[in-house]
Amino acid sequence: MKEAAMKKHRLQHGLLGLLTILATAVVTFLIWQVAGPKAQPIHLRGQVQQVKTLRLAAVGDSLTHGVGDETNNGGYVGLIKGDLESSGVYQVDTSNYGVTGDTSTQILKRVNAQKKLRTDVEHADILTVTVGGNDLMHVLQKNLLSISTKDVTSGATTYRRHLTSLLKALRQLNPKAPVYVFGVYNPFYVYFPNLTAMTTSVKTWNNTTQAALGDFDHMYYVDIDSVLTKGANTQANSKADKKKLESAMSGSSKNPLIFESDHFHPNNAGYALMTSQLWKKMQATESTWEK
Repeated sequence: MKEAAMKKHRLQHGLLGLLTILATAVVTFLIWQVAGPKAQPIHLRGQVQQVKTLRLAAVGDSLTHGVGDETNNGGYVGLIKGDLESSGVYQVDTSNYGVTGDTSTQILKRVNAQKKLRTDVEHADILTVTVGGNDLMHVLQKNLLSISTKDVTSGATTYRRHLTSLLKALRQLNPKAPVYVFGVYNPFYVYFPNLTAMTTSVKTWNNTTQAALGDFDHMYYVDIDSVLTKGANTQANSKADKKKLESAMSGSSKNPLIFESDHFHPNNAGYALMTSQLWKKMQATESTWEK
């Protein structure tokens, strides 16, 4: 009987100890929950929580259409879309309204008449425009053998009036989106570097475009003359670079950035440089299109 009582006492003592331990653990846990350090959320740098949608509407001539792009990717339009999406930040919806041969007045007619074009321009976050090359060529063709400063100046005055009308039409459709307007270049420079009339005409045309853009807010000039006209980076960093350039220019086309089939439009490499110039300007004005 005495032995049984001792066993019962030991059992009760053991249970009491276990309960004490459990109680202590519970109290400690509760105190830790209230007074202990809080778990902090983990911030993973570089992770994009939500992809942003950008809508880009491209309006213009053959440079917007992408003539010379052998990948049929729409020239600079397809390239800038790819560059933006490769960042993982954006999904880019593009609409390409480039028509080969169009002058500034012909582009304006389409802007005023084509319903889908107007809708896409209206809802765009970014607008790009190539214009002026065909206007300049018409002036040069009329006076090819006797081109004068007076002819170019007169043509540029008319061009500025037409370009301003086009820009006003785009701005009326879309008051807020930044508009990136490409300049023109001289595809014949490598063949006729001493034909100063052509070089002067291109410079006058680009100055005219920049002056017209100055009358509007959030309209930006994209220079391509400096990267396309002379065929490549003219400031070669080494003899090897110069040899590569000479080798590229020894083929049927002296300008390695120009489409060999017409010696006029950019090729894939030329469009890549155009895109690079556009992207530089977009980066410098990011606040106007970044959501």
